[in-house]
Amino acid sequence: MTREPTNRIAVTGVSNAPIVTGGENHGTISGGTIHYGATPEQVSDLVELLTRLKTEVGQSGVEKREVIEDNLDDLAEDVRNPAEANSAVALSRWEKVKKLLAGASDFTELIGKISESVGKIFA
Repeated sequence: MTREPTNRIAVTGVSNAPIVTGGENHGTISGGTIHYGATPEQVSDLVELLTRLKTEVGQSGVEKREVIEDNLDDLAEDVRNPAEANSAVALSRWEKVKKLLAGASDFTELIGKISESVGKIFA
């Protein structure tokens, strides 16, 4: 004779994490929290990188410097307020900056670091 399981788990909403189906439960689970977005430290680090890139662009002779600086300012504001930002617009701003800085090897390291962070926050 097989027994039907007496405990059930309902997963609702977005569930991107793997679920462990084995093991034992020693107690009750009353709730859980799922965190989306970036931590305050990640936001601060990204704003710092964007500010650094803007400063370096301002000191260089790169073409369309003002357009790049404006997009970096707007992107920094999006990063500070991700709930109010449109992810597609923020990603578009970053893509525009990368395109305008293509071929400028002085910024390669910063662009790589910023790309990784922007992808985590707005993906």
